[in-house]
Amino acid sequence: MPRNVVEVDPQKFPWLDLNRYTFCLGAESGGILYLAGQTASEYDPSVGAVVCKGDLLAQTRVIYEKLGVVLEAAGMSFDNVVQTVDYIDPAALPQYRETGAIRREFLGGTPVGSTGICVERLLRPDALLEVSAVAVRDEKRAVNPGYDRYGALTYVPGVVAGDTLWTSGFVGNDEVDGQASFPQDTGVQMGLTYEIVGSVLAAAGAAPSDVVKTLEYVSPQAWLQYDGGAAESRSAFFKGDYPANTGITVNRLLRPEGHVEVEAVAVLDRPSTSSVREEIQVPGWEASYSGATYVPGVKKGRMLQLSAQSGVDHATASVVAPFDIVAQAEQAYGNLARVLAEGGYSMDDVVNTIEWVPPNGLSTYRRVGEVRRKFFGDPVSRHGAGGFPSATGVSMHRIRRPGPLDRMIPELLFEVTAVAIV
Repeated sequence: MPRNVVEVDPQKFPWLDLNRYTFCLGAESGGILYLAGQTASEYDPSVGAVVCKGDLLAQTRVIYEKLGVVLEAAGMSFDNVVQTVDYIDPAALPQYRETGAIRREFLGGTPVGSTGICVERLLRPDALLEVSAVAVRDEKRAVNPGYDRYGALTYVPGVVAGDTLWTSGFVGNDEVDGQASFPQDTGVQMGLTYEIVGSVLAAAGAAPSDVVKTLEYVSPQAWLQYDGGAAESRSAFFKGDYPANTGITVNRLLRPEGHVEVEAVAVLDRPSTSSVREEIQVPGWEASYSGATYVPGVKKGRMLQLSAQSGVDHATASVVAPFDIVAQAEQAYGNLARVLAEGGYSMDDVVNTIEWVPPNGLSTYRRVGEVRRKFFGDPVSRHGAGGFPSATGVSMHRIRRPGPLDRMIPELLFEVTAVAIV
């Protein structure tokens, strides 16, 4: 990492030996701290292994204790948190609502954007929940266009800190006789979702052209309609100023009638900072990106967001090394490096990655650590500048291939998205 990116690893972290991993617990640049996803994993000397103990509530408490230690090591607290993402194992869904009391205990009344996603499974088979977070040193404020229901929740529609807006995840719906109604047409539902995103942007003083990244979490039941519906909805909403985008097929949405849940990151115009929007395109990648309603990367202000990359050669839109997770991870990280280089940046600027692996890739996933070392290098110190970015890794339903032949295929075993602060 460059000298302006600081790896945050606590001097004391009693749960795990951090030297075994190819990520740091937090990476900060420009006053923005991305925290790695945390489970309740801890080393148990009685069995000589890392385990996750207890039910969902016990695991949630351990997770927030861990996040608090990392925040403290960075000189921050939960008051600085602007966004959390909960990755939930399907087995934990019946008890998930009860975790709100623990969130209130740790977060207090501070405004936080949040998304909860039911993934295929977590990487640790005994883990029920993984939580990632973003914290910012700038003063923050809640953004709510006037939705009453958020008064009873532990999160708000959006949070602005400095020049950046982080939104919660939204699922589009109509109101019929005072009740939420979810259209069964994926494109219609996504159009309603982006209407909600638009209202949050407007309340923050932003516009669709300020969005630098969207994450779209797709229910398997919606996949056949997703590609066309998503493209139509994004085209109508962004009108050509397309963001970076990651579309992930999850186990299901928390709202069972939901087809796609969308969260967004936007950078607002500020007179005191450079707010020129820069789309990063890669020559020769037209096979994958021609006609797409997203771009490989978008930079605005200090934020550079990258679309997800998998084991696809974009010169031909073909899968490399079918069923070989290491070769596909090298291709995916090489794709990220190519996008960064095209914008004049490097992998040293990356502060966070999210890696997605389908179930048929989990048995060999550990070998991806070799690839991360190749692209990020071993850290100079576990407690200083330089080293790995923070990271989260979870299992998705299946990976899709971008481009005109967009479809889910079992040969793809790895996908990664990234954030850089430049």
